[in-house]
Amino acid sequence: MWTGLLLVCGLAVSLQAQPDPRDLLLQVRDRVRDSVDRLPKYMCTQTIDRLQYEPANSRQGSKCDDGPAAKDLRVTTSDRLRLDVGVTGAGEIYSWAGARRFDDRSLFDLVREGSISNGVFASFLSAIFRDEEAAFSYNGDTTEGGRPLSGFGFRVPFEKSHYIFRGSGARVTTAYEGEIFVDPKTSDLVRMVVRTSGLAPETGSCQATTTLDYGRVRLEGGDFLLPTVAHLQIRDINGTKLENRTIFSDCHEFLGESTVRFDPPPDAGAAATAPSPAPAAPTLPAGLRFTVSTTQDIATATAAAGDLIQAKLTAAIIGTSKEVLAPAGAAVTARLVRIRQFFGGVSSVSLGLKLETIELRGAFVPLRARPDVALRTFTNRPGTLAPRVELGTLSNLEERDAMVFEFRNVRLQPVISHGLESSWITIEP
Repeated sequence: MWTGLLLVCGLAVSLQAQPDPRDLLLQVRDRVRDSVDRLPKYMCTQTIDRLQYEPANSRQGSKCDDGPAAKDLRVTTSDRLRLDVGVTGAGEIYSWAGARRFDDRSLFDLVREGSISNGVFASFLSAIFRDEEAAFSYNGDTTEGGRPLSGFGFRVPFEKSHYIFRGSGARVTTAYEGEIFVDPKTSDLVRMVVRTSGLAPETGSCQATTTLDYGRVRLEGGDFLLPTVAHLQIRDINGTKLENRTIFSDCHEFLGESTVRFDPPPDAGAAATAPSPAPAAPTLPAGLRFTVSTTQDIATATAAAGDLIQAKLTAAIIGTSKEVLAPAGAAVTARLVRIRQFFGGVSSVSLGLKLETIELRGAFVPLRARPDVALRTFTNRPGTLAPRVELGTLSNLEERDAMVFEFRNVRLQPVISHGLESSWITIEP
């Protein structure tokens, strides 16, 4: 009898100790807001591995409700990106990893092909926990790896949504919903799942699902709730599936020249009182041709768009007056802007390089150059076919300062040896 009473009493104590779901949700909100409010002082590096799957049978998966099963999909392309992400009052900002300043272009201008999403670093948290657009429900408790978790559902209707999905040239606002899982002992957010409603057919996609895992990260100003891993899955109407896996690392406070700032507009009024400018850094005039050779191997298994690649001049750059402006062997820094592998009948790797700096007179200075690919015009005689010059996609035409290499019939994750040569021509700084 006493044993039964003790069990009943113990159960009563356990039920009383269980936090009220409403109170727990408010505590989670407060802890999330505290982290979001302090994030503008910090930045992280995000590495994104992207995979594209296509149906093995082209007849499969023409509708959103009966797409092909996972076993019927095959990987067709993969690539990797490495970017820095920070937060300002206007939202998330991005640059290639290790750049000295954040880019003033949007993420979608920086990464011009493949699936990409912003908002996973902080914007989803702000939209759901700060803007108070989401309606919540309590979904009960569960256990994961021996850790008790409380689950909540949320939904944001179309009229209150700021979720914009872009695909196939269409840009639409969509309603979304999902779940959050929290630790009832610490009131910390552990996981968040965000799913779009059915997407408009003009986007070419059925649905996008983002899953974010969170953890406490110790930084200079205290501990922060930050995403550790994010998964994005997009299902297309034609049966294709796009999958991104993002890992966040090297989170730190803005320091030195990594401070958030963009090039300020010129201030003519301050010229009279400004101190004398420092001597101008050496530059190269436009129109000079030169050749660059990489001095390091590129392992496609670990390299990512955004990585810096070391190179050198293969011959001196000579000025119009026959003077040596840069000696042979001068150090050159390039940046990977694309590294994508294609699978299938003929495996290939597409690699894009953009020049960044060159060593002139003991200092590394910006190097403005474009690939030296001369385009000739042809006049065909009647009855003959004119030669054809491949120009590439419209987005590639805009990115004229990047050299693209194609390696065909290669093995899986090859190593591209140093000594990769490319010809360039300087352009106006």
